Amino acid sequence: MKHNLRKLKLKQSPEKSVSPKLYQQIFQATRTGFPALVLYFILGLFITSSLIIDPATAAIPTQPAPRILQLGDNGDDPLSLPSDVAVHNNKIYVVDGLKHRIMVYKLEGQFLFSFGSRGSQPGQFDSPVGIDAATDGRIYVADSGNKRIQVFSDRGQFISTFKLKLKNRLVRPVDLIRHSRTGNIIVSGSNHFLMSFSPQGKLLGKWGGNGINEGEFRYPATLSELNDGRIAVVDVLNSRVQVFNPDGSISSVVGSWGVLPGQLFRPKGVAIDQRGNFYISDSYMNVIQKFSDGGQFIAVLGHQGKPYSLLTPVGMTVYRNHLYVVEMRNHRVSVFQLTN
Repeated sequence: MKHNLRKLKLKQSPEKSVSPKLYQQIFQATRTGFPALVLYFILGLFITSSLIIDPATAAIPTQPAPRILQLGDNGDDPLSLPSDVAVHNNKIYVVDGLKHRIMVYKLEGQFLFSFGSRGSQPGQFDSPVGIDAATDGRIYVADSGNKRIQVFSDRGQFISTFKLKLKNRLVRPVDLIRHSRTGNIIVSGSNHFLMSFSPQGKLLGKWGGNGINEGEFRYPATLSELNDGRIAVVDVLNSRVQVFNPDGSISSVVGSWGVLPGQLFRPKGVAIDQRGNFYISDSYMNVIQKFSDGGQFIAVLGHQGKPYSLLTPVGMTVYRNHLYVVEMRNHRVSVFQLTN
């Protein structure tokens, strides 16, 4: 692990820096109820591309994580703005939402098959976003546009589906996990709630709500289950990852808003390794940060002492000591070998 005491420096294209003070002012506006759409509009006036850490001047500790594979960005039918990834039984499942399908690859990167097409019939999708390869051997997909969850075999054969209904209102799912201990399906929704469903689709409970306090969300996104059964939730506009017990009570919070090492500007993905460490993708900073199981910042993933600069990293998963990262705007999945 390398430590460098030079100042962290941000850059964007064209070659102008956006003041962290400006970000703080915009962020405070969102905390007081400023509409998210206006936030993105204001940021759009100043930012012409995603923020990146300048490896030449970055003063952050880096942890070596060799990139061993890239998949999905070549061939006759490449990915188009993928959003999430899951790995099961030596197969990689990638949500290719713009093309309304799931792409499946070997661990070595060769394409195997795909399933799904645009539509609302069973087995079809409308802009799917999240995916989970569960311990029961089934593949669970957040079919966002159709406001439902769909369940498939690991060969892509349709099994079942259920709608996300809350108080007679349908909700768009963002991500989901099938909890390994309870068997329930935990879903993050566009309504700022987490919802728990039985495998048959019965609503068992919900927690959260729109807000900035612990236990509340401003657009919950990707989910990951910790080794002890707790649930990590990316809380996008609150710039943090919240960790919940299976009963919905808050356990801890990882990260806070900012642009310095250990802080998060726009988190989008979270994955947990076998030791309980958190890997959090930041789609504006274009980096993967590693935190301990207690939430302390450890390092940014990098190579030869410099942090990786990815392109809009979003959904992630860990499988056999490898980190699978969706780079949305690179239209690919990158695979990194995790080291101690």
